[in-house]
Amino acid sequence: MSAFPEIYLVRHGETEWSASGKHTGLTDIPLTPAGEEAAGRVAERLQGLSIKAVWSSPSQRAFKTCR
Repeated sequence: MSAFPEIYLVRHGETEWSASGKHTGLTDIPLTPAGEEAAGRVAERLQGLSIKAVWSSPSQRAFKTCR
């Protein structure tokens, strides 16, 4: 156990706009299937950690990645 808290930052999964290089900004577009798959891989990497708090943007892409 570390004497200092650890913070994990996770960016939302891929959207159609991020895949094409567009800036997503304040739009609320969904994840692509590849984005959903990437979010699942993040979940696998975080499995087993003791997470005390989670913060997420209310956008559907961020919330779905977080979930």
